[in-house]
Amino acid sequence: MKWLPVLWCCFLLAACSDAQTGPDRPHVDGFDADAGGDVPRDGIAEDADAAGDDGGGDFGDGDPGTDGTADDGYDGYDGGDEEDGGGDDGGGGDDGGAGDDGGGGDDGSAGDDGGDQPPVELTRGMRWVRDNPMFVSALTVSMGPPPATFVNTYYDDFHANATHLWQDGLPNEINGWAAAGRSDFRFVSWVDKNGRSSDGGQIAGGYSGTPAGRIGYQIGDEPGLGCNDAQCALDSLYEMEAGLNAVRAVDPEALIYINFYMSDYIDELLAYYLDNVDFDLIQYDRYARDKDAYEALEIFRDAGLASHKPYWRYLRAFVYQGNNNTSTPIDMRWDAMAGLVYGYTGHTWFIYTIDNNPDIDPVLFDAENDFNANPTELWHAAAQINLELRNLGRAITQLTSTDVRYIPYNDFLQPKETENWSPGAGDDPYLTAVECTTSQWMEILIGFFKDDAGQIYFMLQNVSHDSGGWPNNIVTTATYRLSFDFNSAPPSTSRTALQTLNKLTGQVESLPLTSSTGDTGYLDVVLEPGDAILLKYDTGAPFALQQ
Repeated sequence: MKWLPVLWCCFLLAACSDAQTGPDRPHVDGFDADAGGDVPRDGIAEDADAAGDDGGGDFGDGDPGTDGTADDGYDGYDGGDEEDGGGDDGGGGDDGGAGDDGGGGDDGSAGDDGGDQPPVELTRGMRWVRDNPMFVSALTVSMGPPPATFVNTYYDDFHANATHLWQDGLPNEINGWAAAGRSDFRFVSWVDKNGRSSDGGQIAGGYSGTPAGRIGYQIGDEPGLGCNDAQCALDSLYEMEAGLNAVRAVDPEALIYINFYMSDYIDELLAYYLDNVDFDLIQYDRYARDKDAYEALEIFRDAGLASHKPYWRYLRAFVYQGNNNTSTPIDMRWDAMAGLVYGYTGHTWFIYTIDNNPDIDPVLFDAENDFNANPTELWHAAAQINLELRNLGRAITQLTSTDVRYIPYNDFLQPKETENWSPGAGDDPYLTAVECTTSQWMEILIGFFKDDAGQIYFMLQNVSHDSGGWPNNIVTTATYRLSFDFNSAPPSTSRTALQTLNKLTGQVESLPLTSSTGDTGYLDVVLEPGDAILLKYDTGAPFALQQ
């Protein structure tokens, strides 16, 4: 163990150096989160390790359009009045609540000062999320119409519940998916930044009205990519806004949105997007596997809560050719479950299958450009994760994130845009301690939620995973002790058990507490690497679930 002091000294020097020299993002229109961000990428071939691990690339291309917007009545983006963004708990509008805590108290009674006020009308995106299973998909890039067996495997065995196509997916490729004749067929497709499909050049691929299975459209991709100043980044967003408006004109009820990445101008881009664009949800990609991931998770969560819109994300399922940037099942699990802890309600693996490509390879299949390629170990890992996302999504789609906290091994290890946990976080009046009892190195992510009745939920994640960086790359199953004090709780709140949503079955179960003294007790939770658990106080009120 003689190496530990040396390692620790080196780490402290590096941490101090980063703290002194790391770039900060300026305050822009109420968006005052610290940042940095990825080096703008020059297309899909960027080296993940050299430039931020955010992958993807600029797939959008098309003619500039005219500016324009149609206000849909949301409150706009102002960055919120509190440290966690958007009201006292970071939300409150989209969940139908009001006042300081967005709804009722912990036992279903009125909240601090707003529980009796009339609910805020849900935005189109939030209505869709409330009424539909959690969005779980994987992106298929330029593969053409698939055979029915491929489609059935995607839905039945991979456990995705929506088809997701690239900008040339309409109308021919999507028609091939629809031809399998599934009653559960749903789709999202990219289109070019001018709103037109690369296949045929028509707005929204020539679809109008409400095409069968249509969920929505992503307009272009990653505004600001390759820009060296904020005006360039905004100009690229204006082009996509014009394309968005063109699609909105032919399909007013579709979910229509633009996908972002962590550019150096993300403040300016989000401020304009939230204040001026007629969008339905916020989506981003950043394919980091270390603590850099938390910065984007928090920034786009804050933007979603401030605008009362859903927030979705891409998950990493690719490797760059010529680089040793592997994926593991544990990395994929950590990636997906971290999104749930932050309250993300839409998840897309990038990528599922892809045509012949010189830059990236899929990890879910052993070959590209082949509908008969063999699924890999990671395909099976993602399929299991998808099933669990769908089960846990029965609740997450009905909840509003109120807070997310990260408990590091040492203060120097606190990830950017995160805050350490303390009692009372997330308006939780009962949780008094959170600790790992099996390893001093284990760090903890915990998210808090409320449902529309004001019931309190929280989600705990074991953040250890293969690509996590020290100490999170000490991959181990861990036991976490959660301590509670129910002295202030009403009689209807159980002192002997908590409720949980089983991620394997989607059913609500009871977890007994170990009694300490009086109205105090604790719960020991065992979590495998990257895994998470959703908990609720047993108040007699129902567990919020999408039916």
